[in-house]
Amino acid sequence: MQEKRQLAGTYELDQTHSTVGFGIAHMSLSTFRASFGDVEARLVSNGDGVALEGRTRTESVSIGEPPEFREHIVHGRDFLSADDHPELTFRSSAVELREDGVATVRGELAIRGIGRDVTLEGRYRGPIEDPSGNERVALELRTTVDRRAWELDWQMQLPDGADALGWEVELSADLELVKAA
Repeated sequence: MQEKRQLAGTYELDQTHSTVGFGIAHMSLSTFRASFGDVEARLVSNGDGVALEGRTRTESVSIGEPPEFREHIVHGRDFLSADDHPELTFRSSAVELREDGVATVRGELAIRGIGRDVTLEGRYRGPIEDPSGNERVALELRTTVDRRAWELDWQMQLPDGADALGWEVELSADLELVKAA
């Protein structure tokens, strides 16, 4: 068993072992999920507390086929509008990492250039030493937001009157971070 280390310094995202994504109800039938491939995140712990910030390129969303669907979601003004807003960003205002592993992160999430306060909750693990001698930590964070807060208000009615797309979006960030040299 490894000795318990203190979180101290700057930790950079290990993209290979991290996933940032979302899920949304589709036709009240299933959950459509996608993730982002180009993600950066940094966790900093110093005498002033702990801070988490991150960004992802809108264009890197895992929606690929069919091309018309990708174009509508990624570039269309109804959804991500990547040409006008190439990044989604997050900057924490408060980070609580409890000894029992519970994590609460509050901050501003900006989508389409619109910043809104969100609270993410989940698990915190580490720091631990990996086989190469690097120090690592992990955060598994979740929240549910109403997409209309970012003016993502496209909707279509189904024949039975139900919404084609849910208003609530599940956001997830499974982050593994490595202490910077």
